[in-house]
Amino acid sequence: MNVLGIFRGFPGLGRIVAGVSIMEMLRDDFNCNINIISYFQGSRYLESRGFKTHIKATPMDYSSIGLLPTNKMGSFIHKQIKDFRPDLVIIDGEPLILHSLRLSYPKLKIVALLNPADVVNPKIDKECMDYFNAMYSLADLAVIHGLRKVQPSDLYRDYISTGTILRREIFKIKNQPSKNVYCVLGGGTVNVDNSFFQSTIQIATLCINVARLLPEYTFHVICSSSNIYDTLDGISYSNVILHNEILNPSLIYTDAAFIITRSGRNTLSELAYLGIPSISFISGCSYRRTEQEENLQCLNSENIYKASIGITVSEFADLCKKVSNSKRIGNPDVCGNSEVVKEIIKLLQ
Repeated sequence: MNVLGIFRGFPGLGRIVAGVSIMEMLRDDFNCNINIISYFQGSRYLESRGFKTHIKATPMDYSSIGLLPTNKMGSFIHKQIKDFRPDLVIIDGEPLILHSLRLSYPKLKIVALLNPADVVNPKIDKECMDYFNAMYSLADLAVIHGLRKVQPSDLYRDYISTGTILRREIFKIKNQPSKNVYCVLGGGTVNVDNSFFQSTIQIATLCINVARLLPEYTFHVICSSSNIYDTLDGISYSNVILHNEILNPSLIYTDAAFIITRSGRNTLSELAYLGIPSISFISGCSYRRTEQEENLQCLNSENIYKASIGITVSEFADLCKKVSNSKRIGNPDVCGNSEVVKEIIKLLQ
């Protein structure tokens, strides 16, 4: 069986991490031939996983909601369909491409990977949500994975709402805490609005400044994109290490005393699964803040603490001390990998 993955590559890695995990399971556990297309930060992630990347996207190839099916990248995708002849296409974050493929290949089996906020989101105009749901409902199967269960409209042909698709290496990690603290700023801050960039700098600056009050710890600030690294470089202390690349989760989670992060679906799910104490910041635009609040409410974990971006350095230091003494209790129920693969295999058969 041939399976093609098409995953949005910006603003962070939320749209590609889960997709690659599913693709790798189909390759390794079910002998599927796989091919993956992404761009921007997504291309960097593919390269880190040993995958070959394709042509680069230009400003003419994409909009705020993903790739345009009528320009260079869109033409490349159609050529891949004709050359690779996939039995199934898995798409995440590309409603326009999904629509285009359904028009051009009406019998092609398509799976849409979705965030619960893609399907139900009261902070987005109803007309926008109507459009997105109309596009996503064209898939043969909608996989809605995350920290809350939702029920889409009757437009959808078939769907499952399940736990988050986790990176495969997460299952092999056992946390043995040391004096290392990791500040995970996200998958990237390119092609985002200024508020997201500024809030990222605020979180990183808080971590750098709190390190001065907690000299017994080494703080690793994982910038993920060069613009964040360049802004922060030169303002750190002796117990702060800035990283200008995405670190493997085994490096972060294996010896973390605790984790500082945003309240995104993927990272929160990994932390909950592993039971690592964490501080999760609510930040960004109203759309992101609403989703982050919902993520934390649905997770309802005893060792993941919410923090406001307006917290003072001394208050942050006190919270860090509290989190470092929290219990480490894993929650396997947040994982949806097995159910998702089971449904995809049924569709392939």
